[in-house]
Amino acid sequence: MSVLGRIFLVAKREYKHHAQSKGFWLTMVAVPVIAALAGLIPQWVQENKPARAFTVIDQSGGAILADIDATIAADNAKRALAALKDYAADNIPPESVPMLSPMAPARGDITADDVAVFQAWGGVEKAKELLPKLVREGAPAFNPPGPRFVRVEPPPEVDPAADPAAIGTALSPYLRAEKPIAQTAPAYLSSALIVPQDYVLTRPTTAIQYWTTNINDFDLQTLVERALTAEAQRAMYEEQGMSRDAVAAIEQRRVALQPFSPDKQESGGEVEMKDRLLNIVPLGLALLLWMSIFTVANLLLLGVIEERSNKLIEVLLSSVSAEEFMAGKLLGIAGIGLTILVAWLTVGLIIMINGSGPTVAFAHDAINLILSGPYIPAFAFYFVVGYLTIASVFLGLGSVCNSQQEAQSLLTPLIFVLMLPFFLLMPMLEDPNGPIATTAGWIPVYTPFVMMVRLSTNPPWTEVVATGAVTLFFSILVLWAMARLFKSAILRTGQPPRLIEMWRMMRRGS
Repeated sequence: MSVLGRIFLVAKREYKHHAQSKGFWLTMVAVPVIAALAGLIPQWVQENKPARAFTVIDQSGGAILADIDATIAADNAKRALAALKDYAADNIPPESVPMLSPMAPARGDITADDVAVFQAWGGVEKAKELLPKLVREGAPAFNPPGPRFVRVEPPPEVDPAADPAAIGTALSPYLRAEKPIAQTAPAYLSSALIVPQDYVLTRPTTAIQYWTTNINDFDLQTLVERALTAEAQRAMYEEQGMSRDAVAAIEQRRVALQPFSPDKQESGGEVEMKDRLLNIVPLGLALLLWMSIFTVANLLLLGVIEERSNKLIEVLLSSVSAEEFMAGKLLGIAGIGLTILVAWLTVGLIIMINGSGPTVAFAHDAINLILSGPYIPAFAFYFVVGYLTIASVFLGLGSVCNSQQEAQSLLTPLIFVLMLPFFLLMPMLEDPNGPIATTAGWIPVYTPFVMMVRLSTNPPWTEVVATGAVTLFFSILVLWAMARLFKSAILRTGQPPRLIEMWRMMRRGS
């Protein structure tokens, strides 16, 4: 059998051995699913929090209570409007949605003016009346989200005219869920606001007290603080002789800078929201590259240690040379890595495409960007050179170790060095042509991950080619050195050699 035949035979054995393991299948499916759940679960939890009951005791005359009620109503309407826009994007043909309708896609964040227009339009009731005539056949019914907060009256035994501290004491059993505040959900009191008698919104001498046992839940507190701050500012403007309409006109005035990019001159240069979102794609590819290389390199390390410990390596090397064995293992595990990559991308895209309207649009834009740009050939090249460098090192170190514990002692400092790009990805994304990114791009072990991120900013092609050439030369040099170490140490017994001994083995090659 030829040399290539023996290498492919080892590669086939290696691929088949790992492809039949449960860990391989779990890795393929679990990583994209966990990544998706990490993004979706916090959002799902936030959207599905049960309504929280709160009470307000306003000793200052009732104006603060009215402002809080208006704030809660506006919050409910804003959430309903956001849900309506998402529902329309998923279930109504675009041509059936009037552009000035609340059902039209949002242009940026939903503002207070959008909410006011929605409420004047008729709110949820108007939407439920119109939707059956507009949605596609078989579309589910529109179910607006329930309220986040429900104001309830204070318990009858609480004296609303008492000292705020006494009121807080009286409310304590309800705030600790020792007593229910109502017979129906939400049955227990989550928080209470007590407005002191001498409180004046524009010239406060005391503070509104916010009572709760859940001191890490800031949702209601933040919502009320922002609303009352805005109301206090309006009142102070009015005190200076400005009408409420004039104040509203001033508050609605926004000065915006329209971003342009020289990379989009063919389409006028204007930067759209999807252009900003699609900058995430190179970052995602860099993370995917980093995870895939380290996943399969670790398989090489564990495989060699296992074969050394059970003496299988001696049987295998009786049929192939050490160089052929190493090349076959690198090739076989590379196939495992590519299989995992394809699975991750496929599962990830399936999850995104089956998400909500904006998620589907982003998935399609991301696919188009990847297919139209230099990302596929760049990813393939950087995977090869990054894999050859890191996997060769793992394979070489595995050849001198008899157990995972010995390998960990050698790999720990190396892992810290190799993980540095992971911590630099976000700073490099924010300043891809800054000194950190440009310097790290010339360090061969970091080049694949750094340049993957920088591709979205169109770095000079001379820099891309030069850093790629340096990295390719470095990966070949590492592969050559690790092959000599592997050949010298694979059948060695006893304690792992010291670093100086490993250096001598690489120099001798036997």
